[in-house]
Amino acid sequence: MRFEHVLLGFVAMRPCTGYDLKRWLDSEMGRMIRLRTQQSQIYRTLRRMSEDGWLSCAVERNEGRPDAKVYRVTEAGEAVLMARLAEPYSPPPDFGEPEFLIRYTFAIFLPRAEQIALVRTELEARRAQVERFRARDIRPEPWLPRVDPARMGRILDHVHQYKERALATHVRWLEEVLAELTA
Repeated sequence: MRFEHVLLGFVAMRPCTGYDLKRWLDSEMGRMIRLRTQQSQIYRTLRRMSEDGWLSCAVERNEGRPDAKVYRVTEAGEAVLMARLAEPYSPPPDFGEPEFLIRYTFAIFLPRAEQIALVRTELEARRAQVERFRARDIRPEPWLPRVDPARMGRILDHVHQYKERALATHVRWLEEVLAELTA
């Protein structure tokens, strides 16, 4: 999901200043869905979104502190966000990419049935990925002479095990979420 849609989703949940958004993106939850972002990038994007009519801005006077620009989503911005959320979800190849978690966070704006469909789509894709992991094709590689093939094989096994276990945890979590949503 593009950065402006991420910001738009957060502002749609509550009025925000650029500082509020930076603080949220730097929090543990924010880092899970987006790489660290510079304050200047946030303000440039908010300005562009305001110019495009997605956001409105009001200045709040603060006694003894700098004034704050508080952004709110406009009807046009809400329409953009809903159109983005209505686009079909196609799970990325790596379950560690933030697209699903971003969409799931903004599922608050979707009917429950669409939230469930989003989780099911991710779960089906990740179950298929688990099967591909289990059917791993190991073939000899033309390593350079300085690479010990046996040691390299073990290193690759370790990496594969890590990803397989992380994926299995993700699948279990999806199953739990789906069970909760459909109970």
